Amino acid sequence: MSNLSNSPNLTSAELETIAAWVMLAETLGIPRSYAQIYGLCFISPRPVTAVDCVEKLKMSRSSVGQGLKVLRELGAIRSQFALGSRSESFAIEPDLGVLLQSVLGGKIVPAFQQFFEKMETVAGNQSNDLEGIPIARVEKLRRWRKKLSRLEKLISR
Repeated sequence: MSNLSNSPNLTSAELETIAAWVMLAETLGIPRSYAQIYGLCFISPRPVTAVDCVEKLKMSRSSVGQGLKVLRELGAIRSQFALGSRSESFAIEPDLGVLLQSVLGGKIVPAFQQFFEKMETVAGNQSNDLEGIPIARVEKLRRWRKKLSRLEKLISR
């Protein structure tokens, strides 16, 4: 967050809030710039424009544009109409569950499903030679696949 620490446009509480979103994003493998943009949208009492992000976050216009695009595709932010403004504005999706559902359902769950299918194929092909993959590990993967299936049902509600 060092590039923001000298920003006269952000209060210490705003900086700390953005830093918290960055810390969470880094843990999840989400780019820092996306978290900074989301954090700014989160703390802003009014919808945020790309220019706001560039000025307050000291980011390049292209990074802001890419970040806004990805965040909108994820469902983390949405376009907000502002009467009299020619600039597109963005506000956070107030339901954090929508964001979690989008990330888990759109990327994580399908990736794990594909992984489990591949492992089933590998285990099936090695049924006569299961010394390569211990049976207990294959069974554990099957149990995790069932758990993931329950999680998928839970997030799709």
